Amino acid sequence: MLDCAIIGAGLAGLVAAQYLVDRGLKVVVLEGRDRVGGRVENRVLSDGGYVELGGQWIGPGFAALTEIIDDLGLTTIGLPAKGNLVVRLRGQALEVPSSDEAPTLTPFEVSDLGQGLLRLRRLAERLRDDPAWRKSNGAWLGQDLRRWVSTNLRTQGAQRRFAEVYAAAFGPMPKGATLLEGLHQVNSGPDLETMLASNGGLHQKRVDGGMATVATALADRLGDVVRLNAEAVKVAYSDRSATVTLADGEEIEAKQVISTLPPQLAVAMEYDPPLPAWRKEAADKVAPGNVIKAFLIYDHPFWRDRGFSGQSSADQGAVRVTFDTTADNSNRGHLMGFFEGADADSLSRRSVSLRERAFVDSVVRTFGQTAAKPVAYIERNWSSEKFTGGCHGAHFSPGVWTTNGPILAEPEGVLHWAGAEYSTRFNGYMEGAVRSGREVAAAVARDLA
Repeated sequence: MLDCAIIGAGLAGLVAAQYLVDRGLKVVVLEGRDRVGGRVENRVLSDGGYVELGGQWIGPGFAALTEIIDDLGLTTIGLPAKGNLVVRLRGQALEVPSSDEAPTLTPFEVSDLGQGLLRLRRLAERLRDDPAWRKSNGAWLGQDLRRWVSTNLRTQGAQRRFAEVYAAAFGPMPKGATLLEGLHQVNSGPDLETMLASNGGLHQKRVDGGMATVATALADRLGDVVRLNAEAVKVAYSDRSATVTLADGEEIEAKQVISTLPPQLAVAMEYDPPLPAWRKEAADKVAPGNVIKAFLIYDHPFWRDRGFSGQSSADQGAVRVTFDTTADNSNRGHLMGFFEGADADSLSRRSVSLRERAFVDSVVRTFGQTAAKPVAYIERNWSSEKFTGGCHGAHFSPGVWTTNGPILAEPEGVLHWAGAEYSTRFNGYMEGAVRSGREVAAAVARDLA
């Protein structure tokens, strides 16, 4: 009997397995796909370049992920090109000077900025969707916008960066502007969070060779511990052990089981005895994100010729944000964008050629007719992936994480849950997956001691 069976060979599963193997425990990682990485995936192109179809950005504070990258001997790189950001607002494309010379935000300032933006966006959504709330809070909405910013963004760095990008999107903040006016701007303009991530001095990095090289290197270290094309379909468990049944009927016995599947996929498996009803009810409220990550490949990165970084943000169009993700070993230009939310819902049911045309139309409106003729289009529709069910990560409905999130991550006897959605810090990010994998593996090791 094995000490632990791990379902899923994404970052959480691979990190958990390495932690347990390093402590001399007998482990197997069961992966339904024919590759490792989960929501991290590379596609190699005909010219030797590559695109990253899944997670790729390493943000400030990603200490656990950075430690693994360093331990594996891999290197990180920044965005491939410097230049101006393009903001398309109400049909007009505006150039925003790069903030490369701006001071880097500290992790605390990044966290402060992110929390403040989240509050602002939620208020904007409530203003749009709840007329009764707006009417009953009229006096509060009339407060000075600058006062709201200083109250909800506690650090000077976060306040400064917010003001810079707000001005880039909407023009200088007028003296006496109210919170109500600011929320109307947020609802009608480009995504401030995207603009701050791309041009706000956050200096996000990526792995040279793609994030998938991290997963591959971890799997190579584990060797035969990782089994591909091994789809788990049932878990029978007692208070001392569990039996995992694969799609081909094979049964694997282990003292402990770690499932790294997203909540809705995790509870959809067959369990004997059945999981408590509350767990399925909580998981049903955690809707997986709906994102189609797409790339337009050009014969060269034409935007650089015009002093652009390739980064853009827009208030309209099927694709509202783009990044230059050209690999260093490619002579071509790679422009990456996302179909998200309602656009992803509707376009996922249409043809690939229609999605390509929608992406091209959006880019042409931003960069001009030079963008009209890409040489290739590549995409990954994560909602159609059987072993993923959606991406970037699951979205917790209002109150769900506060009420049920920590409980959802609690073990069920010998059954444990790990992954980006179960992490109390960096929830939904690769860093969260790594931290969760380590923490759960440590708990399993203690139980087996």
